[in-house]
Amino acid sequence: MKEEEKQYCLKSLAIGSTVRVTRKIVIAKPGRKRRSQEADSLTVTVACRSIVAMLPDDNGNLSLVNDGLAPVPIGGEFLIAPTLNNEGSDVNECEAAASDVMPLLEFEQHDHMKDVASSTKDNIRALVHKYKGYGDQLFRLDDYTCAVSYYEAALHFVSSKFGEIGGTLIVKKKGHCVVAEVDYVEDDEGNDSKYDVTFLSGEEATIAHGDILLAVWTNDVTFFQTRILLNLSRCLLKLAHVDTNRGDSNCSDDDNSALSKKSRREKYTQSAVLGSSIAISLCDYLILEASDESARELKSLVEKARLLRSRAFIGLRKFRNATVDAKKVLCQNPSSREAQSILSDIKAINSYNKLMDKRLSKEVCRWVQSATEISKRGAEATSSSGDSVSTDQNDEDGQSTQIGVEPTQLETEDWQIDRWRIARMISMEIFSVFAFVVVMWAIYVKE
Repeated sequence: MKEEEKQYCLKSLAIGSTVRVTRKIVIAKPGRKRRSQEADSLTVTVACRSIVAMLPDDNGNLSLVNDGLAPVPIGGEFLIAPTLNNEGSDVNECEAAASDVMPLLEFEQHDHMKDVASSTKDNIRALVHKYKGYGDQLFRLDDYTCAVSYYEAALHFVSSKFGEIGGTLIVKKKGHCVVAEVDYVEDDEGNDSKYDVTFLSGEEATIAHGDILLAVWTNDVTFFQTRILLNLSRCLLKLAHVDTNRGDSNCSDDDNSALSKKSRREKYTQSAVLGSSIAISLCDYLILEASDESARELKSLVEKARLLRSRAFIGLRKFRNATVDAKKVLCQNPSSREAQSILSDIKAINSYNKLMDKRLSKEVCRWVQSATEISKRGAEATSSSGDSVSTDQNDEDGQSTQIGVEPTQLETEDWQIDRWRIARMISMEIFSVFAFVVVMWAIYVKE
């Protein structure tokens, strides 16, 4: 940001005005823990919108109220990113140096709903190009939240036109992103329309509106749609690191749904997997009729998408899937340092997890063995006490007779004590076995 722009921003500051502030967030690195905490951490720069609460003091610091990091749709619903909201989240007040504050970009102060309402086939290329440019500017400023909104708006301009016969869609089919062509549309109110489609394999099917992931822009000669998907996935991965709020109270979906019970980090990461998967399917489809030069460019985009998806899989702890993507990249490009780095990270994570699992299993085994020995000693003590009671029975009977206590009363009390000891030993044995089974199950589920 230029110095004159910063000075103008400081002069134009007013309480209640919206600005952009940058801050640094320290996150933990995945993999094996190191002795130095600095080696385990990674500093990420992130920018977000904030509202001025108090003007700068004598030291040049001002008080701000940060907006939430959840992206907000500009027009329509998100296609890739999770739909979250910041209602119910804690108000985050902070202080920032005046040098970290910058004004909003000029286009952010415009009414974008006019572009959404006036989008047609004739101006769709200009709108997609413009909104991708907006997202790129925000991406370079490290404002991943607002960048997601503009990238999604650019995708929405294309997908809002997919209800036509002869169009090409990317749809969900058995957990995969596949390409299909629209043969017939059965219009219905709301989002209940049915689509008769034909997959590239020749199979025909009828799908619902909710199965559609994205409409393919067949005239996208510069592959804008794929590049938007890649940048969108990058932003989502960044937000997965910095937005640590839980999704239970901030998810706009049904509270009973599985999505609402996941953390925001997991939602962002899953959306990054979806965005990169759609990009791969889109490139594979476009390669079929591309020239040699375009095919090389598309293969390069596929490589980037696989690397992004591999990183996202690591965030979801799906190491096998991450390994498959990284190895596919190495098959096409053996000199890929990013793919090699991913495989090294996966190896380090697996080694660390195995080491921790071995330590945990050893501790559980020691604990079970200790509980077993204690119960065995208790059983031996109980047996010896029973023998002593039987050998000294005559003396005890005589004493009990002298003090006026019935012998049967002492026998009943001894039996109650022995029964309590036996029950306690059995309970400890059962609890030890149960704890061991639970720990072993938790260890092997991660594998």
